[in-house]
Amino acid sequence: MSVVAVLGDLKKFAKTKPRADVSNTIFKLHRLTAALLIGCSILTTSRQFFGDPIHCMLGGGSIPLPVFQSYCFMTGTYTLPHVTSNLTSAHPGVSTGILNAGGHEDGTVYHNYYQWVCLLLAVQACACYLPWGIWKGMEGGRVGKLLAKVSQDPLTETPVTDQVAGLGDFLLSHSGWFNSSALKLLLCQISCLVLTVAQMYAMDLVLGNEYLSLGNNLLSLELINQALTKVFPKVVKCSMIYIGPSGDPVNNSGMCTLPINIINEKIYLVLWVWFLVITCVSILSLLHQACLLLLPSLRQMQLQRKSQVTPEHLVRSVTNQSTYGDTVLLQLIASNTDTAQFTALLGYLSDAPSLPHHQPSFMHDSFHGDEKGLLAGKGSRKEV
Repeated sequence: MSVVAVLGDLKKFAKTKPRADVSNTIFKLHRLTAALLIGCSILTTSRQFFGDPIHCMLGGGSIPLPVFQSYCFMTGTYTLPHVTSNLTSAHPGVSTGILNAGGHEDGTVYHNYYQWVCLLLAVQACACYLPWGIWKGMEGGRVGKLLAKVSQDPLTETPVTDQVAGLGDFLLSHSGWFNSSALKLLLCQISCLVLTVAQMYAMDLVLGNEYLSLGNNLLSLELINQALTKVFPKVVKCSMIYIGPSGDPVNNSGMCTLPINIINEKIYLVLWVWFLVITCVSILSLLHQACLLLLPSLRQMQLQRKSQVTPEHLVRSVTNQSTYGDTVLLQLIASNTDTAQFTALLGYLSDAPSLPHHQPSFMHDSFHGDEKGLLAGKGSRKEV
């Protein structure tokens, strides 16, 4: 199967499902990040584009070249970042060096991350998708069931008020029903931010504490090339000890090229920028959610933005009687209904003198019973 065909399957991560969408900006960005990471993981294993991950040449000795190459790929290579004036340098980090008693060169920096990049990117993709998967499991399709009787066809003959009557009655009789789910949604969004920051520090640890400072020189092409060469060297050295003809250990060194680092440096530079963007967006979104939790006036502005044609006093009437969970639920309903339907729902809710609060024990058990009545169409005001 070609890489294009494999990457084409990633579109399902961003595809909108036919049921109610309970996602938001943070979840959508992290789902997109998961698809990006899986695509990058596939690219690092695409030998038809980049060839073998490592090529080596020996300066002498009797070690077979395939054995030496596989050894260097498995155990890691090294470079000398600080070259003194009396040493000959062929490439950045590659010089004649000085062997110590252990057969290695002083001041070496080892690189053994490249054989794990494809797996690490796949694990990161799972980490990005995990909060969204947990939220979907906890939400359990509740919003979709509430909207089952609301027509998705704008040309239906059923009046808009009748379409939202059953949904409005359920919201009126179950104020605060979505409170626990709204808090779980907030916790899942916080976990997205925590996992994003944790991944950045994990990548920094894998890359020898050089990743977080990688993009500091983005405005200078020369400086960013130097930084990338330091973290992702293309030419490296490798040493392998074997038993020589005399029976004594012999150290044999060679020079290797890492074609895989051509794609690795691009991947991690893009991820540096992208993770910084989604971290900032996640922080701003969480601050907005915190303000919604603490400031009822902001809830009114949020609902007013969802339905601009609704008079302000009607929106104020609804928000004054709504909890934080009610506001979050109304936002999800607004994202899955037509503007006219949501406006009619706000008008329906504003006609009620108050929103009776149910008992806490009713939050989980009453949903299934009332949902049956809602789906059966028994909740309209005309039948009351």
